[in-house]
Order: sequence, then structure tokens, then C-alpha cells
Amino acid sequence: MTSVAVRSGGRRRAIGVILVVLILLTGFISARAATVTIQEGRVALEPGEILTVHAQASWGLPLRDALSWSVLPSFLGTVDERGGFHAGEMSGSGTLTAQFGSASAEIPVTVTCPKGALIQGVRFDVSCGRIADVYVDVSASGGAEHARDEVEREADRVSRDLQIVADRRFRVYYVGSTAAFGTTIAWLGRGFSTGPQVRESDAAYLDLEDIIAIDQSQTSITQTAQALRHELTHRFLRQLVGYTNVAKIPTWLNEGLAFLEESEPGWLRTEARVVSASSAHLGKLPSLATLSDLDAWNDRTGLDHLYQYYAAAQAAQLLIDDITLAGVLRVLKIVSSGVSFPKALAQAVPDFDYTAFGSRLSDRVAALLPAYPGITVAPGSPDGTGITVIAYGLTPSALATVATSGPLERVAAGRVDPYGIYVKYLGAEWPAGEYRVTLESEGRRFEVTAAR
Repeated sequence: MTSVAVRSGGRRRAIGVILVVLILLTGFISARAATVTIQEGRVALEPGEILTVHAQASWGLPLRDALSWSVLPSFLGTVDERGGFHAGEMSGSGTLTAQFGSASAEIPVTVTCPKGALIQGVRFDVSCGRIADVYVDVSASGGAEHARDEVEREADRVSRDLQIVADRRFRVYYVGSTAAFGTTIAWLGRGFSTGPQVRESDAAYLDLEDIIAIDQSQTSITQTAQALRHELTHRFLRQLVGYTNVAKIPTWLNEGLAFLEESEPGWLRTEARVVSASSAHLGKLPSLATLSDLDAWNDRTGLDHLYQYYAAAQAAQLLIDDITLAGVLRVLKIVSSGVSFPKALAQAVPDFDYTAFGSRLSDRVAALLPAYPGITVAPGSPDGTGITVIAYGLTPSALATVATSGPLERVAAGRVDPYGIYVKYLGAEWPAGEYRVTLESEGRRFEVTAAR
């Protein structure tokens, strides 16, 4: 019995000694690991470049594998466990931190603005501003600095209108041809499981990559600002709700708000209102349900593709009229928490009947015009000059003859489109002055006078 007791006490004393040693050793290690140093004083790379950064504790440890790394802001790049810093796609400045336990060290890191870039055979000049990096196809018009100024001006406008401040930098690409636009979009959107939809589009926003691209060959230089505002609206709405929730915004609202921001009082907004009203008058306005589905939206072609934007804009404007823009943004803020749009709408505006809004949409849009058929005129045209004359509520496919008298006299014939619309643009090729435009169809005569 005695020997057993002695051995037991010996074990306890041995364990005690070991614990004391461990405690002392831990304190020693903690004290000696109080500092971490990074060999490089700073890091400055162009987008996509790679550099190995070296760090260690003041007493020679820890080994590189024991370090953890972080970059702020995160878009500047990534660091692997061995200290390999891979610069991100956008310019900017921040910090790179190496950490071991409570000890850490940081150095400034800068992703510098490249002077140029080559993407799938398309060469770009680059100009980096305070809010975005702007890439301009060397075959496009205006140059990189002009495009950068345009991006900053229009981003400020959209941010102000939507009351959403940009939370991070993004990229904008101006492409000089439709072929190059498709190639560039395919490469930039390679992170998508399926390619981004740009059919019949002159601009696109890639929400996964946070990139705007504009086909300048399909958009006159006077209208790139319009296309830019449209895509910037998508970009700010995506920021508001988050990437994982952006699909919860009904397509009609996302595209409708973008169209309203894109257009100003003038020919485009007037054309959208008149076309939609005529469509509703003829019972052809798309329902809210069909305008909500993104796949159906992307599948439309021709006039159906164009006119869906017009219809969506009317629906978005009516919703703003009903609950105010601040109310719409309040709804989307709730969507950012993962709630569906109808539920978010019910939470933000309990008295609003979304079902009734959808069922009354066609009647409300038809009522935007006082009588059918008719004719109207708006300042401006697709080339940014002149006037636009729109006849509406006509018989689809009926023959129409248009005569203009004034500084330039012409007669033209054509057919009314399937939505009862006939449009005549008097753009840059028409001399300035007052014009009388007369349209005749099925024995009816419509006339309007306007100066360009």
C-alpha cells in the first residue's frame, strides 16, 4: 500500500512540473511572438500581376504556412497561404496584413491603373477615375479620358437620383464594334455558368462581375450617356439588394427604373408612353406577370423586345406614383434581407394591393392618352436632334402615308406596326425650321406642326 501511494504522489509532482514548464514556455513563446514583420515596405502591381510577399516573427518564426493574410478592400486582390499576392482587376489602394495569433503587420498595397489592356484581341486604352476603371476600345470614339469623365458624371447623377452611394469601384468597357462587344462580354462574363444575355442589346451590366459594357457602334456618341445611366441603375440596384437577392427584383421593375433613369422628357420618354398606351388600347400590353420573368424577357425579339422596356417603364412610373420612389427603395431594402418582392411590398406598404395593381395596369396605361387614334410630337430623335412624330391607336398593318411640308418636303409610305404605331423621325438630315407633318391611313387624316 505504501509503495502505491509513493508512486501516485510522484506522478502528481511530475505532472505539476510539466504544467509549470508548459506555462512558462507558452508565456515565453507569446512574449517572443509579439511582433510580425513584412519584408516588403509596400506592394504596387497592375491588375492581374502576382508577387510573393515575405513575412516572419521577430525571432525567426512562425513558418510561412502558419501566417494568415488579409487584404482590404477585398477587391484589390487575394493572398494565398504562402504569401502570393494576386492583384485584382480594379485599381485602388488599401492594406495587406500578415497575422499570427494576436501579432500582425501591415503594409500599403496599390493596384495601379494600367495604361492599356488586350482582351481576346480587342485593344483598350484605360483611364481610372475616382469611382471606376474605364476601358475604351481604341476603335471607339471619344477616348478614355472623355469616357472616364462621362462615367463619373453619370454615376454621380444616378447615385443622387436613387440616393444610393457607390460602395466599391467597378469597371466600364466602351467597345467599338458589335463583334468586339460580343467577344468582350463573353470573356468578361466567363464567371457565369451560362453566358450573359446581350441579344439585341447595345449595353449590358454583368451583375456577378460588377461590370458595365457598352457597344458604341450601336449607340451614337450623343446617347452613350443614356445607355450608361440605364446600366448604372442596374448596378446601384444590385448594390442595394445584394447579388444573391438581385433576381428577387421583378424584371419589369429593374428594367423600368433603368429606362426611366435613362430617358429624359423628350422623344424617348414620349415614345415609350405613347407606344405603351396604344398597346394597352389594343389589348396588347404585356401583363405584369409576363414582364416579371427574366427568361421570357430575354427571349423576346424585334418590336416585342423594344416595347417591353416601354411597358416596364410605365409600370415602374405608376408604382412610383402610388408609393413614391422613396417607398420603392424602402421595399427593395427589405428585399436585401432575402424577402420576396411581394412580401417586402406588403411589409413596407401594408395598404398597397399588388394583385390589384397588376390587374389594373393595362387600363391605367391606356388612360395615359385622352383619345384614340391620334398624333403627337416630341423634341429630339434617336440621333439627338430634330423632332419625333408619333401616330397611335391606328389599325395594325394598315397602310399609312406621311407628308412633310416646310424647309424640306417629302412623302413616304409604310405600314402601321402591330401595336397601332407609326413613327416619323425628323433628325439631323432635316434642315431647321417649322414643319407640318400629315399622316393619312384608312381615310383618316392626322396633322401636327412643330419646329426642329
